[in-house]
Amino acid sequence: MNRKHTQRGAAVLEFALAFLLFFTIVYAIMEFGRVVACYNILAGATREGARYAMVHGSASGAAASASDIQDVVRQWSIGLDRNSVLVTTTWTPGNAPGNRVKVQAQYTVLPFTGMILQSGIAMRSNSELVISQ
Repeated sequence: MNRKHTQRGAAVLEFALAFLLFFTIVYAIMEFGRVVACYNILAGATREGARYAMVHGSASGAAASASDIQDVVRQWSIGLDRNSVLVTTTWTPGNAPGNRVKVQAQYTVLPFTGMILQSGIAMRSNSELVISQ
């Protein structure tokens, strides 16, 4: 029997194992990139919510409420499940110019499959600014 024929099955098995390892690594890189992108989107949306609250203080003529800021944050949460973004707004000590407003957003990124991540990754972002109007 020819030695080349006896090695044919080994080459197929080696290729299959190498392909599975390569596919798993590529999938993990893609999933990690998606999680980082979701965090960047959440951080940007939180920052925009704080900016909105900063210019819509009690002296602006159209004071922002917590639900207004939540709507702004969710509007900027492009690519995320907007209904799953939890937003908390805190004014210290109030909504007047010179006081601080803190916007916190929370979101859980769910994996595409349970191959790498078994459950979601909870992430939070905070943005705090001084009210100008």
